[in-house]
Order: sequence, then C-alpha cells, then structure tokens
Amino acid sequence: MDTQIINIGNRIVNQYLLRFNNGIIIIDTSYPGYFNSFAKKFKALGFSKDEIKFIVLTHAHDDHAGFLNELLDFCDAPVILHEKAVERLKRGQNVFEGGCSTRLAYTFCLLMKLFGKKHLFPKLDKPERYIILQDNPEVLKQHGFPVELIELPGHTADSIGLILDNKIFCGDAAMNGFPSQAKHTIWIENIEMFQQSWNKIIETGVEMVYPSHGKPFPTQEFLEQKDFMKGRKLIPLKE
Repeated sequence: MDTQIINIGNRIVNQYLLRFNNGIIIIDTSYPGYFNSFAKKFKALGFSKDEIKFIVLTHAHDDHAGFLNELLDFCDAPVILHEKAVERLKRGQNVFEGGCSTRLAYTFCLLMKLFGKKHLFPKLDKPERYIILQDNPEVLKQHGFPVELIELPGHTADSIGLILDNKIFCGDAAMNGFPSQAKHTIWIENIEMFQQSWNKIIETGVEMVYPSHGKPFPTQEFLEQKDFMKGRKLIPLKE
C-alpha cells in the first residue's frame, strides 16, 4: 500500500494524517475544542487508534497543540517535539516574541485581539510521552517510517517539519492563503532564522510544500518569494 496523505483538519488549519503499512503518523492537533470532530472523522475513515504510532508537533501554538492532551489520552502514541516546545506547552499560550510579518497580518492579528482571541490552549506537561527531536532525530526511521524530521525555526523557536519523499510538511514555516502574503506566515519570532529555514527547505530538494494553512504548493514558489522579508521589520503586537 502506498502512503496515504489525508487532511483530517478543517478550513482554518490542516491536520495531516500519514498512513503507512506499519501505522499512522499524525501531524499537529488543530484548535482546542476540535477533538470530537477529529475523532468522528478518524472513525469514519475506518482507522483504529491502535494504528497511531507517533504524533508530530510542529510547534506549540493554539492551532497546533489545541487538543494534544485529548489525543494523548485517546491513544498510546508518543509525541515528537522540539526541546523548546516543552516549556511552551506548560505555558498553555502562544509566545508573543517577534511580530507580524506585514501590515495586513498586523491588521488581522489586531482584529483577533480586539475580538478577545488570547491564543490559549490546554496546558500540557507529560514528559513521559515526549520524544525530544534533538535527542533522537532518527526515531521515525528507526521504527520503519521513511520520514525525516527537520528543525525549521523562525516562525517560532520550536518549529519543526517532516519530509516524506519529495514533500515537506512544514507547519507554519510557510502559509498559503489569506492573510499571508508571498507564502510567508503572518507571525515571525525571528526573521533571520525564518529565512534560513526557507533556504533549508529549498536545499532539501523537495518538490511540494504542505503548509498547515492553505493548499500544498510547489517548492518553486519558495524560490520566487524567498527574499520577500528582506529589508522589512516585524510589527510587534502586545500580549
């Protein structure tokens, strides 16, 4: 059976399920409150929770770690994450270092703030279920999954991605759709690191980018937009 790539998310955020002969890898867990929707879709696909072998957390934001605690209760799989994600999960709220990438992004973030969006998610502290990427970067390959893990800091300090064949699942290292511009995510903690991660993605030679927001797109579009942030300054948004 070829690897199945299933987007089990919603219109706002993608949640990818990768199904191999030897089990399932789930990437991220959307916003808080969406676990029941996930479980319903998962059951409708005919999968068993015992098939879930690993969860990969691309970074500790509310739209990626939203129901991670419930998913960990649902199955026995460990979660692979960046070492810097551990404290962020304990915090239970997005970190507001850095700023918005564009004026459009700033306006969007400001509107969310005015409507009371605080980017909270259930606090999580389950080190017994964690596999720290830096401690074991080859863990997926060791368990028979033809997948490479990669650090992609910039959007956040704890951002990671996953490479499968000629595809990269990059979390928020890129976005494809409103309110992003030029495939750049709306929030960046560190511009230099963000640009380095884009170069790293290009250097991998992958052909398709699967972002957490928006449709997949060819890596060629990275080449066309990679200098978008040069000379720009981030626009801070107070907590």
